[in-house]
Amino acid sequence: MTGEVPTTAALPRLAGVDEERLTGAELRRLTARVRAHNLPPEPGRVALDVAEVVISLALVVLYLWGFGGPVRELLGSDATAAGLGPGLIQALVLALGVVAGASVALRLGPAGLPAAGVRWWVPTPADRAGLASPSVVRALLAGVGAGLVVGGAPAALTGVGLAGIAADAVLGGALGLAVVAVSGALQVSGAASGRAPGRVLDGLLAAVPVTGLGLALWGPAWGAWAAPWAVSGVLAVVGAVALVVWVRGLDRLRAGDLRARASAALQASAALLSLDGGGVSRALGTGPTASRAFKWVPRAARGPVGALLAADVVLLLRSPTALAALLALASAGAVAVQVPALADGIGLWAVLAVVGYAAALSGAGGARAAGENPRLDSLLPLGARTTRAVRAAWPVLSAGVVLLLVAVVSGGGAWLAVGAPAAVVLGAAAVRAAYRGPVRWDVPMIATPAGAFPTGLVLHHLKGPDLALLGTVPLAWAVVTGVTPALVVAQVVAAVVAVYRAAR
Repeated sequence: MTGEVPTTAALPRLAGVDEERLTGAELRRLTARVRAHNLPPEPGRVALDVAEVVISLALVVLYLWGFGGPVRELLGSDATAAGLGPGLIQALVLALGVVAGASVALRLGPAGLPAAGVRWWVPTPADRAGLASPSVVRALLAGVGAGLVVGGAPAALTGVGLAGIAADAVLGGALGLAVVAVSGALQVSGAASGRAPGRVLDGLLAAVPVTGLGLALWGPAWGAWAAPWAVSGVLAVVGAVALVVWVRGLDRLRAGDLRARASAALQASAALLSLDGGGVSRALGTGPTASRAFKWVPRAARGPVGALLAADVVLLLRSPTALAALLALASAGAVAVQVPALADGIGLWAVLAVVGYAAALSGAGGARAAGENPRLDSLLPLGARTTRAVRAAWPVLSAGVVLLLVAVVSGGGAWLAVGAPAAVVLGAAAVRAAYRGPVRWDVPMIATPAGAFPTGLVLHHLKGPDLALLGTVPLAWAVVTGVTPALVVAQVVAAVVAVYRAAR
């Protein structure tokens, strides 16, 4: 025995082996197997889902077939004399569909992961391409499917033959492929981040109705058209090239972008299920910008009422989406009244009420913010009724400007004496909708043959439109029978009652 203490050998250092790491696809399949084990599929569930899709598609086709005859008769009238022919309607629908699809694709993905996947999969060393590949397939299917409908439905309604419907549907599908693939390529390159792409798309969304209005007023009438197959082929090739660039760059997706898009998608889906249009707008990031422009407006405010008006108008001016929506609504209303059935009578009232109420909602950003956060109003040294009445100023002005532009472009305006107080009604209705509060889910549901009827949800969404509908009855009477002093007085009384009701 030498007396020496034996030394222990150093412990081996743990190291990962690349061959044993799970890829993104393997991680997804393993998660799917665990979920299937914990929640076994019900027998016949797949057959029921397929049958539901087939029945829904058949109902859509039958609805389009039923609406096709009246629409073709409407477009076959003297509406084409003003340049608003079926071909222009096809082009406008397709252009709006492309711009709206690009806006949604850029703001919600198109490649991404669900919230649980972002939480559990992203921190792992698994490749992003394997994790996000199902979202690529879903986005492509959704884009191509929506394009087929947007391209083929207007052609079917305007009386194009079967070959023309197929050609236009293929054009829409190719555009949908190109829009989704290009949006994905911009996403992986980082060019889709920031507010610049959203502002450009907002401008395009407003430019489409303005261009359509110019063509309807000063351009020749367009007949129904069918797209050449060569154009669809070129667009499909562009979409395929962009798809290759998109797929090859999926591994460059950053964790922060995936979290933000997962949160936006979750909020948007929840808002859609609740029929909450404001929630969808917030999820898509269409709120006001962080610009510090219009600093002179708050400086010009005097007193609590002036401060409230200045805050609301700054919120409106700093929101490119709201301003673009006002321009688009005015142009869309002016285009709609070019159709004889919508140029007078109940059709004209429907156009004025819809575009006026939508314009009032665009100008009610301050009221919506206060409705979501009641502490905003409590900070002002004003009563609750006074605050709500003051907040109706800019929605009233927004509705009035849109109605005025529709009257000027349409060459009418005999109803403006009634339309001015009607704008007050529509602005008050927008304020009422902004302050309607949360949905009352404790209201009993009604059983119907089509399923349960959510009474609380329906009553919640009727607050606002109900006031707009009832308060514009004098306007409807005026556009049908003509403007009289009694109708003007009745509309003024309705405006006063509407403001009082909204302030409560």
